[in-house]
Amino acid sequence: MTSLLSEFINFPRERELVGRMLLAYGELEFALLGCVSEALNDDIHTTTRILFRVRGEAARLSVADAILRPLFSKYPGLTDKWITAYAVVRHCKNIRNQYAHCHWQRPDDGKLYFLNLDEEAKSSGEVLNVTFRPIDLVLLQKQYEYFEYAAGWLYHLRDQLILRAGKTPTGLILPEPKSIPQPPLDSHQAKAAPSPPAGRA
Repeated sequence: MTSLLSEFINFPRERELVGRMLLAYGELEFALLGCVSEALNDDIHTTTRILFRVRGEAARLSVADAILRPLFSKYPGLTDKWITAYAVVRHCKNIRNQYAHCHWQRPDDGKLYFLNLDEEAKSSGEVLNVTFRPIDLVLLQKQYEYFEYAAGWLYHLRDQLILRAGKTPTGLILPEPKSIPQPPLDSHQAKAAPSPPAGRA
């Protein structure tokens, strides 16, 4: 019998982190749902229909941005925070999508690689331009930390909308998360890109 994910036999921690990110992206969409719900007068039923009748992660982010950006622009300082949060979540979406549509390889060099089939399929010509993308534990840990950072931004902004509406948040009011660098998508990209500066999409 063929063993699924045999490439991860010697990489159990890497396998766990990839799995956690695939699961965690749904939690980011749930946190996004909370922000949009506040924008729509806490109408969770309408908000759920608006966001989740739209198919695809990128489309949901675009719909949320169309609803939230005009609202955040009414409050000093919140537009820049939303632009930063939006960029962070969008990068998490890119990380999630590359792992959701990839194939894993473990060549003889003892390292772990993946093929980003979602991107490879976009190439033109008769032959796919296949790139083996290296990944390591340190980078996966940074990527997962970035998912937590994205969640911190979304929950912080939801609390800010609640406060601006004159309501009292349930539980602790979450502070603005401390900035961390944007991790690269794979280990080919040697240097981590800086987080997008506030005020730029």
